[in-house]
Amino acid sequence: MNEISYSNYEIVWITTFNDIKKNKDLIDVFFELYEDESNFPDPDEREEPNFIKERIVEGTNDPHTHLMAFNLFVEEIPKFVAGCIVEFYPDCCCALVTYVFVNKDYRGIKVGEEQKKIGEILLKSEHGLKGLLSFFESKYHKKTKAVLFESNNPFETPEEKDSMPPAKRLKFFKNLGAKRLNFSYLQPPLGDDKGIVTNLYLLTFPDLVGLNDNIGVETIMNFVMELAKSLDRNKEPNSTSKYGLENYTLDLKLLLFQLRGINKI
Repeated sequence: MNEISYSNYEIVWITTFNDIKKNKDLIDVFFELYEDESNFPDPDEREEPNFIKERIVEGTNDPHTHLMAFNLFVEEIPKFVAGCIVEFYPDCCCALVTYVFVNKDYRGIKVGEEQKKIGEILLKSEHGLKGLLSFFESKYHKKTKAVLFESNNPFETPEEKDSMPPAKRLKFFKNLGAKRLNFSYLQPPLGDDKGIVTNLYLLTFPDLVGLNDNIGVETIMNFVMELAKSLDRNKEPNSTSKYGLENYTLDLKLLLFQLRGINKI
């Protein structure tokens, strides 16, 4: 597979209900690959596809959700080989690269005239995430403060429990300019049938939004709280793990008061 040269590709953005209707077949193969165990073997790290699609259909801001589908052209026919899910959280103005996944048969190959790996094109090109950030600013009228993403902690994640060696993935992200945030991160439960995930790092691409090595504590704390609040929609009304809008609003006011003047992380 690596000996074949792929010169042409496209990245299809799916950001609205009309996009979903227009790309039904693409949506089907997108989530079929997303749910393949070769990508996310830990079910607690994988959100239910229906929850993701519902947010796009409804146009919710809790959070705004977008898909990027990567097609390679094989004999002029588009073949879906990779996907990316990106969310924009309007209160903290943070973008979260929730999932990036590549068909295992196409991992590591270089494509296009620039001969870059598929993951790099999705995350750093104007056709991919870089362009999507500009779209966020024009559509939501807010400038992104930070681009965040999660990656497995290699010291707490056995290689057989991941789709690729965690240390190798971190090296790939580092080569793209990623920085790890120096604090203990816990991913809230993605639904009532999911558990808290404790073996994740939270990282950022500072160059995509013009940051240096520091991000405001307030921004990151607001993001974690807004993430937890947004996941309430995936849970039953009487769920004991729901954060609650009232609690979120109160905690946000306390955060803004307490963190004034605190240094960055």
